[in-house]
Formats: sequence, structure tokens, C-alpha cells
Amino acid sequence: MKHILLLGFLIIVLSSKGQNIQYQRSSNNLATQSSTAVFNEDLQPFYHGVASGDPLSDRVIIWTRVTPENNETTIDVQWRVATDIEFTNVVLQGATTTDATVDYTVKVDAIGLNPATTYYYHFFALERSSIIGRTRTAPSADADQLRFAITSCSNYQAGYFNAYKKIAQRQDLDAVIHLGDYIYEYGSGPGTYGYSAERPDRANEPSNEIISLVDYRTRYSLYRLDPDLRAVHQQHPFITIWDDHESTNDSYKDGAENHNDGEGEWEDRKAISKQVYFEWLPIRNHPDNKISRTLNYGNLATIINLDTRLEGRELQIDDVNDPELYNVNRTMLGEPQRDWFFDELSNSTAKWKIVSNQVMLAEFNLGWASGGLGLGGDELESSFLDIWDGYPAERDKILDHIQDNNINDVVFLTGDIHTSFSYDVSKRPTDNHPDADNQDFMVDYDPNTGNGSIAVEFVGPSVTSDNFDEVLTAAGSAYIASGINQSSVANGFSNPNPHMKYTNLNDHGYYILDLTNTKAQADYYFIDILNSDSNTEAFDEGWFTNTLDNHLTQATEAAPEKNEQPELAPVEVPDFGTLSNDEFTSKDLAVFSLYPNPLYSNNILYLQYGVKNDTRIKISLYNLQGKQVHTFYNKETPQGIFFSGFTLPAIANGNYILNISTRDTTISKQIIIK
Repeated sequence: MKHILLLGFLIIVLSSKGQNIQYQRSSNNLATQSSTAVFNEDLQPFYHGVASGDPLSDRVIIWTRVTPENNETTIDVQWRVATDIEFTNVVLQGATTTDATVDYTVKVDAIGLNPATTYYYHFFALERSSIIGRTRTAPSADADQLRFAITSCSNYQAGYFNAYKKIAQRQDLDAVIHLGDYIYEYGSGPGTYGYSAERPDRANEPSNEIISLVDYRTRYSLYRLDPDLRAVHQQHPFITIWDDHESTNDSYKDGAENHNDGEGEWEDRKAISKQVYFEWLPIRNHPDNKISRTLNYGNLATIINLDTRLEGRELQIDDVNDPELYNVNRTMLGEPQRDWFFDELSNSTAKWKIVSNQVMLAEFNLGWASGGLGLGGDELESSFLDIWDGYPAERDKILDHIQDNNINDVVFLTGDIHTSFSYDVSKRPTDNHPDADNQDFMVDYDPNTGNGSIAVEFVGPSVTSDNFDEVLTAAGSAYIASGINQSSVANGFSNPNPHMKYTNLNDHGYYILDLTNTKAQADYYFIDILNSDSNTEAFDEGWFTNTLDNHLTQATEAAPEKNEQPELAPVEVPDFGTLSNDEFTSKDLAVFSLYPNPLYSNNILYLQYGVKNDTRIKISLYNLQGKQVHTFYNKETPQGIFFSGFTLPAIANGNYILNISTRDTTISKQIIIK
């Protein structure tokens, strides 16, 4: 969403998540420090760790990335899956290759596993083993309890990923469901979204807004070097969907609010963002890079994953008085995806129909707060039309399908909005609606009994992205918090959101979704994001729906953990005897990527590299006879992770060697100049 000025304050409306920053490409020959984060040299060449995802009852995706050490164009990779950390019982193993076409990522669909089982896996390449990953398959039939951690909206610059750290420490999860905004596309430095000079180790790279293939790959690389994100991927399988910032702010099928003149064709940027998402995340490949898919967890849950961004969404309308907003054909899903979604809902035989959804489904009424924020009611409401309120006719179709087909126990999971809400979902929960004066309009919801609610929705907090209290004054945030679902507010409205049962506007964290045969419960946990060493969390509230109730009740305590608590994977790189390299020594330098190669005379050479300690860095070009032909960089450099662009000198076409050196380490890369 867009920014609006309120009483002299800059308010970023809840799902805005960023500034409209013009794209600028730096092409100077200086290494620009983007992050003082430290890479873990012991992980070489698997600096980005391991991951798994999209569990089925007999298979799961396992993932890693191999950082080339020298001039490897194709890298052979072995993998193993076992039932124990020592790998005494290996149940699957195989070999594959990777290369630059997939950014040296590796994705294997490990087929032939047993249902509802925890497995351990690792990769082997360039004479080194990766860390051990831990994953779990879905049940095939009966299940008594399932537990998922639900997350979204992780802005690297805005704070530390302590929520991921705490999720990684849990031993009884079936999977982590990430609802989008896994990365953010904005640049770094003063004035960019989430940046603070107090966190020099949390600066985006590249420093510009990401547009190109190199940019998107570099941003994912930076995120995946984060130790807490690496840890949570190591310990749990992920089920992911993208929201807008995996491409750019307020994206839709044919464009985006933050795709501007000078940034190329939207279709190119959209395709690049999809490609890199499928390269860097453990999602099962799709020939068209679509994320809408269903994962079945036996008799207990069907997880239906939607794409409300890039598959079918029409352009957002930003005026509640525009009659086109209520056009019955207006769509967020697109007709093919909507038909598929309805079939999945209707055909599911599982107790719980879990819908992973990017943006808030339940009606959201904030017009009552306009007086206190210095805006007109329609103006404020018009700022919240990127969510399902902006596509009301299609929302009605969804709710009608659920109700008309007597589909019970539907639970919507939502991210995007950086706040925590729990909702009863009904078609007309209040008379705060444009059609309220219509003689056929009828409120169909009783907040005292829950009658009229046909589904429930759990909206989760952000991992780090800004909340109400971080974009409003304390008084403004308190004003909204006090009235958003209270029985009365200053301007005389009765309860503006009676279907909103739980509200937290200010805290970061995640929630645990606990499913049994009798209830579905969401337990909200909140975490400090400003202290990187923080390892504590606080339980706030839990809300549940009993089977067939289709409405919420407050829990007296968090849902109990599962009895089965499989051992977490070790943090250290394993020693597997013949699989280890006795001559290995840790390096104080890593080159994560070099683009493009071959390199044309009008190209800029881009490097992403990590420096373990403060040292002198020299980056020089040599011909094949060993003669130095150009030095790009030769300076004392602090420890950190860098992304740098270097302009080529006027030299002849041919093969060259690029040396990147510290005082102790030299990494050589052969490049071709055409």
C-alpha cells in the first residue's frame, strides 16, 4: 500500500511495507559495504545451509546451494537421507549436478519415504559435507495432532530474525508455513525501508532496489546467510507462498505499485522474481512456476496454498466510492485458480481445510478512526484495498461456496499486514458496509454466539517488518488499538469489528497452529527483534475453533506440545570419515557469486563475497600468462558481506583469471570477456 501523511506523521498503512524508491544502479569501481554480517567459514562450500519443503506422505524436497570454489562450471553433488543423525540407517541416496543456470542451487525430490516420519539428510560436494538437515513427511492416513509454525514478513533491515531462531528450537513441528514477504526488494541506506544506522549488520545488498536476475539472486543469498534463517530451514520443512515483496510492492498480474519507468518490462521482472524464488526455496518445481498447490496431511488437514498476487489479481482500486470496486467479475484469484480452489475445498476429506492466503480475508473496518487520524472515513478505508476488502464480490463467492456446500472447519492463514488478528469470518458481520442502506442488506453475524460465522481466520505478526507502533505515534497506535474492536468509539460507531476476536498491533513474532480431531488453535508468541542475542519469547493469547463450530473461543492456555520430540539436527558440520576432507582449512574469504560470465564489454562485473576479518582485499585481473592487466580494488576492508560492481577496462577479448585475495587466502575465477 501507499504512504499517507497523518497530522505531520508519516504513517505506513498496515500492508504498505515500504517506500516507492526509484531504482538506481551503482557502477563505480569501489567495494561498497552492504552488511557487516559474518559468514560462517566452516560451512564451506555450503555457506547457505540446507533446507527442505513441500512434504508429502512419501517424499519431501531437500535443498542446498554449493558455492563454487574455483572455476567449476558443473558441480557433482551427492545426497543421503537417513532415519538417524549418525546415518547408520541410510534409506535413500543419490547424485545430481548443479551449475550456473540455477545459481548452483540443488533441489532433490526425495521419493520413497515413510509417512509421518522424521528424517535427516545431508549433501556432499567439492570434498565437503553440508550440515545435516532435519525434515518430516506428512501422514498418509490417521493423525492425532499436527503442529505448524506460521510466519511472514521478514524485512532484513528492520531487525533480527529471532522469531526464526525460536522456531528452530522447537522439536515437535510438522512444518513451517511461510505466508510471504520472505524477502523485501528495497535498497539500503538512510531513507530506505527498515534501515537504521544502529544496525550496520542489517543492511540490504545489493544497495539498490532489486530488479535484475543478479539482484534477486544476491538478495536471497544475503537472507540465506543469516544464521537464524539458516537454522530454521535446517530443522524444519517449509511450505511457502509468495506475497508482493518477492517481486515488488503491491504487485498484481500485470504490474505493481513499485515497478516504475526505467525499470524494464514488468513481465521480465515478474519472470525473474518467480525463477529465483523457485531456485532458492525448497518448493516443488512447477513448469510454469506456479505456487497454487495442495498438500495433504492425512485425515487431519488439507493445506491449500493460494496465489493472490501474480496468477490472477487485477489492478487494485484505491477508492471505496469507485463503483468498479464492486464489479461482480472483479478477481484476485483469476477464474481458473478460483475454480481449482473451490474443487479443493469441496473434495477434501480431511477434518481441517487450511487455506494459506497472502492478504486479509475478513472485512476490516477502520473508517471510524479517521477523525483521530485527521482523514476522512472514505479516505482511510480507501487505503486498505490491497486486501480482500478491495475484491468484495469474489470474497462473497468464496464465502457463498463454503456456506452453500456445507463445508465446515475452514481455517484461513494470513500474513502481509504486520499485525495479529483472529477473526470469525462471515459475509456481512457489521453494517459498516457500502450496501448497508440497501433494503436487501442484512447483518448475518452474532458476535455473542458466533452464529453466522462460516470460517475462521488467523492473521500473523511480522517477523521484523514495521507494526502500528513503529509507524504511528504512541498515541495514534493506542487510539486505534483501543477502538478497533471495542464496544464503542469516540465518533459514535458501535463495535466496528465485532468479528475480530483478538488484536495485537505492535508485537513481532509468529504463531503456532495446533490441529487435533476436536479443535484448531492458534497460539501467538512475541519476540524482541532489536537485540540479536535475544533468545526469549512470550506467549500472548490462544484462540481456537472446535470442530463444526466455525467460530472462535479464547483458550485458557497454549495447546500442549506433541509427545514425540525427534532430536534436532546438530549445528556443526558432520565428520563422516571418508566423506570428510582432512586437508580442509577454513578460509577467511568466500566468493558467493560472480555475474555475468561470459562478460561482454558493456557489462559490469558483479561480485558478492564475504570477508571473515578486517583485512586488505585485492581484486585483480590477470591474463592466462599470469600478467596482471588491471586492479579493480586494493584497500583495507572491514569484515562483512559485500556486493560490488566493477567496470571493465578496455582490454582484448579472451580468457582471464580474476583473483580475489586477502592476506591469507586467494580465490581464482576464470572469466571470459567477449
